[in-house]
Amino acid sequence: MKIPKAQIVKRIGGLDKWAKRCHECSLAIVRTGLLADNARVARGWCGSVGSQHSWVVLGNPYDENTPIIDGTLWSYTNQTPRLFVNLRGNLQYKPHGAGSIWDYGRPDDRSGEVITLSGLSKTAKDFLDAAGPSGLDYTGWSVLANAPVGGWPAKEILSAMYEDDRLSALIPIDVVGMVTDKNPGDLYF
Repeated sequence: MKIPKAQIVKRIGGLDKWAKRCHECSLAIVRTGLLADNARVARGWCGSVGSQHSWVVLGNPYDENTPIIDGTLWSYTNQTPRLFVNLRGNLQYKPHGAGSIWDYGRPDDRSGEVITLSGLSKTAKDFLDAAGPSGLDYTGWSVLANAPVGGWPAKEILSAMYEDDRLSALIPIDVVGMVTDKNPGDLYF
């Protein structure tokens, strides 16, 4: 996979204007039309940046081998080349929601009214039965919405939660933008 670095930099008007504006720069890179259809903005933590950070992924944001492009890392580290591209992924990048749910734990038993979602696959229903054998109340759904996304049908369940007015606000927006096919605020692809 060849990344047209010079064309990207030209289409976004250079890199200087994007210093420490990581999410805006990443979205501009995705919107150049020069990358694969699976390009999207990822957000989380980068070992070289002292705060939350955004970058571009070419595939699954949670796969450590997914190629990344970072147009603002230079503004935090003074590294060169300024448009950082790693086609093998990079372990210093950790998107919000990374990790395995099996290391996180189950929601507590419900104490409020059970909330059910319709239209889920058998796999998703089976997982929800295991996560909350007596069903999930608002608090249980909140725990699930903030759990790591690995090891469960997160895309399907979080998509259904996002479409449900009772539950949509529980999911961190960055997780919605990275896990699902939803594009909240047009900020991810």
